[in-house]
Amino acid sequence: MARRRITVVLEPKTEAELVPLASFRTVIEQLTILLNEVASEVSEPKPRRVSWGIAQLSLDSPARVSVESTEEAEGIDEHTATVVVEGFTKLQKERIRPKYFNDNALESAQRLARLATEHLARVNIYTDIPDQQVYLTEQIAVNITNILEYLDYCGSVEGHLELISGREGQPLYFKVQDRINNVGVRCYIPDALLDKALSAFRKRVIASGIIKSDNNGIPRSIRIESIEIVPDEESLPHAEDIVREMKDGRFGIQPYGNQS
Repeated sequence: MARRRITVVLEPKTEAELVPLASFRTVIEQLTILLNEVASEVSEPKPRRVSWGIAQLSLDSPARVSVESTEEAEGIDEHTATVVVEGFTKLQKERIRPKYFNDNALESAQRLARLATEHLARVNIYTDIPDQQVYLTEQIAVNITNILEYLDYCGSVEGHLELISGREGQPLYFKVQDRINNVGVRCYIPDALLDKALSAFRKRVIASGIIKSDNNGIPRSIRIESIEIVPDEESLPHAEDIVREMKDGRFGIQPYGNQS
């Protein structure tokens, strides 16, 4: 079965020039990061890592590299390729975070966009779906800079702890679906709180620490300093239980009529 293919074309500034090797290496590195980050967001709540391989390579001018998944990915690879191109198209027009683009994905997208202005004439990215393509420009990089403008402050987010994940060489994190803003917030876990985070899996928590919010004030990540598990409604006392305990004098409160 044919797999969705995503292609990047690098055009040198003049026909006589060669595509810089450093630029080609940057494309491979940043495209890999971008595809992996978007794939992990697309496949939540069970993030899946998709293995990508070079399907076609041309070193003529312009240089061209096409990649596709090297395994059956249950449609995640197809969705990812489409999301990446649509995300670039959105970033071309507005300063709004595309769906499934986390911070790491945005940073890689920005590095790819800057290649077109710093070392190349144009960078074009497209899939094998007709009319699904975009030329990367400096405007994309500018819009990403505005999206990634952060405000750091002490605070907390409340919601259900939905995911615990991490990659080799990177800090572990869990995600909380913030109840107020209805966004997933990446919460970085220090080793000292890992056991508590594991015990709070799928429970409602209040995660407190240093929050990074975007330029719209929406929290995007938090470096955890404490985790509090919020009791389920079923475990909270009901009104009739409180009244019964008050009548039985368990709170040490005398009914008004019995006071001397």
